[in-house]
Formats: sequence, C-alpha cells, structure tokens
Amino acid sequence: MQTSFLFPIVSKIKQRRYMITAAAIGALVLVVALAVFNATATPRDPRELQIASWIGELNNDKLTTARQDAQRNLEALGEPAVPQLLVALRSANPAQRRNAADVLGYIASPQATEALRGVLQQDAVPAVRRNAAWALGEIHATSAINDLQQAAITDRSAMVRGAAADSLARIRTVLAQAATVNEQYIGAYASAPSQANLVYVAAKRDLNVSMDGGKTWQTLASVLPSQVSALAVNPNNAQELYAGVEAMGIYKSVDGGATWSAVNSGIALTPGARDSISAIAIDPENANVLYIARGVWLGTGRVDFYPVGLMVSHDAGKTWQALSAGSSDEAIAKLAFRDGQLYGLAGNRVLTLVTPR
Repeated sequence: MQTSFLFPIVSKIKQRRYMITAAAIGALVLVVALAVFNATATPRDPRELQIASWIGELNNDKLTTARQDAQRNLEALGEPAVPQLLVALRSANPAQRRNAADVLGYIASPQATEALRGVLQQDAVPAVRRNAAWALGEIHATSAINDLQQAAITDRSAMVRGAAADSLARIRTVLAQAATVNEQYIGAYASAPSQANLVYVAAKRDLNVSMDGGKTWQTLASVLPSQVSALAVNPNNAQELYAGVEAMGIYKSVDGGATWSAVNSGIALTPGARDSISAIAIDPENANVLYIARGVWLGTGRVDFYPVGLMVSHDAGKTWQALSAGSSDEAIAKLAFRDGQLYGLAGNRVLTLVTPR
C-alpha cells in the first residue's frame, strides 16, 4: 500500500523535472538563435571591416602594392586602427607582427606602448623586435626607456641593438626639448623602473625631473657636484639615484636628487687625471648590489679614454671592490642585466660579464 501511494508522487516529480529541463533547453536554443540572427542581421561597422581587410594585407612578407596601400591607409586612419593593430601584434604570422609594429610606429599612438614593450622583450623574431624598438622611439615612450636600454645592450641581434640605440637617441632629443635644456649639456638620463612616468635628466650640474613622462619639468639647480657621465635609479625605490660624476667617482641621492653624497670607499681615483664612470647597473633582484665600469681620460693634445675595469658594491655603494671581469682593454660604455646575467657593451660587442646569483 505504501509503495502504490508513493508512485503517483514520484511520477509527478519526474514529469516536472522533465518539463523544467525541456524548458531550459528551449530557452537556450532561443538565445542561440537570437544571437545568430543578430550577428547576421547586424553586420560589423564597415570601417572595422575595412581596417580588418587592410591588416590582412600585412600578412604578406613582400612589399606588394596591396600591402603598401594598406599600410598607408592604416597610417592615415591613425588611432581608430590601433586596437586591431594591437591584435595583429599577437598574430602567429611573423610578417604580420613585424608590419603591425611598423605601422604603429608611424601612427605613434601612446596606447600601443605597453604592447610594443612586450614585443621588444619577448618576440622570438629579431625583425619584429627591431620594429618594436623603432616604434617605441617614434612614440617617445619614456616608460620604455629601461626596456630600450636593456635591448640596446643585451639583445642577441645587432639590428635590434641598433634600433634600440637610435630610439634612445630620439627620446633624449625630445626630453631635452621638453625640459628646455641644450642637448649637448646632457650627461645622462634615466627612467625609474618602479615609477614609469618619473624621468631624470642630468645636464651640467642641474638635475631636471619630470613626474609625468616628460610633459612638465622641475629643475633642481646646481645640486650635482660636476658633470654626470652615468645615471641609474634603484629599481625598487624611485627616489634613490646613483650618478657617475666626472673626476669625482660615484655619488648617491636618497631624496630624488635634491642632495648628493660621495660613496667612493674602495675606489682609487687617479691623481691629476679625469676619472670617469661610463656605466652603472643595479641588480634588479637585489638593489644593494651595484656594478660600475670605470676609465680615465688621459692626454694633452689628444685625449683618449683608457678603461680601468669593473667594480662591484654589495652594500648599496658604501664600499667597492674591483672585479677581474671586464678586462682593462675593453672600454665598456653600457651595462645591463638580463635574466640574472650582467652584460656590457664594448663598441659593437656584447660582453657576458658576471652572473651575480
């Protein structure tokens, strides 16, 4: 009796579940049908379709008339073309990535900066990295200064290093103009890794500071003891700076350049000669570890630079020790870290120096 009493109830519950499931499936089918209808009934903006067609021509590795026309049209269109060009930077086709970076350089849109920085750091194809480096110079992206400096020293491709160096030169010129400084007076400039819009430009004894990527400037007049040859910013503390000062060794500021103090313990300056620090690198994994490349200018009628070698500090500049890496006959103009390895640039040669960790 109990079983026969429950059977109609169970049967009704199963029937109701079936009705609910059928209703849910029906609703889902209706949603899909409406989506398909809307997709076919409401076509994409004609301009978006035209941009997509032009970007499709960027797949061609050869400079055909169609690709040339497409690039010219995308450049003329400007900002509206940027979103789809950024998608093209992630294409599986290297030619499309390379050509997209090229067009983004001609458009010079700041909204492309972050994507181009990623391409410069990570793309496997040198030609793509080269175009990304060039484009960042056209955009005058101060947030990319550190990426360009690293690429100019550590990239395995000479053409990428050259493009990065050219872009840094263009950015230097733009910074000089924006800060109303004679470019010939600029000894060094640096961007804060932890604060992308903070830029320092050392010119004679003045330090020019911009907090907004070079748009506006404050001049800290005569705060430096002499002309600066190299400048670096702590990767974790944008207010901590190191400057190589002509004939005076290395100086440090902990207040954004307002005041400076010498940190030369262990550095033997050459009496009667003009000592120079040509490069400074701070370990991105341990900001207390610094490397400097040193040399001395000698001569009367003709003055030549003679390298002295590398020195390292493990205590944020308090003391320094000489290193055997970087022999004295190699004039190291730049230093940079990449993947835990310190590299130096001597002329056109990339030197693998030390692995700190």
